[in-house]
Amino acid sequence: MDARKRRWLWVALCAGLLVLVLMPGCKVGYLLRSGYYQAELMALREPVDEVRASGRLDDQQLAKLDLVADVKAFGEEIGLSSTDNYDTISIEWERKIWNVSGCDPLRFEAKTWWFPIVGRFPYLGYFKEEHARELESELRSEGLDVYVRTAGAYSTLGWFKDPILPGMLAWDDYALADTVLHELAHATLWVPGSVKFNESYANFVGEVAATRYLQDRRGTHDPTLLDAVQRQHDRVVYRDLLHQLYKDLEAVYADESLDEAQKLARKEVLFGSELRARVQAAPLLQPQRYLKAVEQGTWNNARMIQFKTYNSRADLFGVVLEDEGGDLLAFIERIGVVTDGAKDPFEALEAEADRILAD
Repeated sequence: MDARKRRWLWVALCAGLLVLVLMPGCKVGYLLRSGYYQAELMALREPVDEVRASGRLDDQQLAKLDLVADVKAFGEEIGLSSTDNYDTISIEWERKIWNVSGCDPLRFEAKTWWFPIVGRFPYLGYFKEEHARELESELRSEGLDVYVRTAGAYSTLGWFKDPILPGMLAWDDYALADTVLHELAHATLWVPGSVKFNESYANFVGEVAATRYLQDRRGTHDPTLLDAVQRQHDRVVYRDLLHQLYKDLEAVYADESLDEAQKLARKEVLFGSELRARVQAAPLLQPQRYLKAVEQGTWNNARMIQFKTYNSRADLFGVVLEDEGGDLLAFIERIGVVTDGAKDPFEALEAEADRILAD
């Protein structure tokens, strides 16, 4: 490892030790490990232009780098904050990122972890599967539902200049544009204390902006745009389906006429045959994608909590965007004003949407 990379490792590790002082309630081992792997990732960053000139990438990968740069430029054109994220690439970084969440099995009460500035998170991220599995076992021993998944991208929420990860170069254009614009949305507005609100807001902005990017750059008849429109339609249908499932599960958990065994049995049916039947009956344009999702991995309360973290109240965000005439920058500024000082940003958003609809 060259001197520059070694120096970066020491800087990041020292920063991690400072965080430990600020976070006495968190596990020291988790923070030290995360600090080390974060430093490793940052140390492996190389300027995109240098990697481009090195001959290590094929034509398809080079085209993805061009896409990232153009998406960032489009983000600036529509008023999103410019950042240094994705100006570098950690092409030699070979790890996966693992997210672990836990939740009470008979109520939607998530296990959370607190961090300065950003507030409480309903999951922890790891850079090695064995560490994620250690937490999975610990949470299961507490009697919790647990969901473990991999994440394709990684964000330090503005603390560092996030690099492109090698796996991102294999994504399709819509997914890559969505992710880049999602992160630019975070950089433009972050509401302190509510990860769920911030992720749902950035998800909404990223999807809307990614579709507009494809339309602006490639025209209304481009196959990639038409596929993206179909995928957005299906996302709305699928999210509505899962939100209804969430409500049905809440009703089961709150039903005092059922004992614990009966609630668990009903839960198993809802997450099993009932969920599959609902997906099969849903008006999806690309149903196989979601039928596959239903069959993959464990479905439980922890998975539903992860879903809610990234997919809450898109309908309300849509009301505000429409009231701003579709202007994304005006929408973001308004969301910032509406949530400023609010104890619960979702309640503030709902009140604003109600006011708009009542006018």
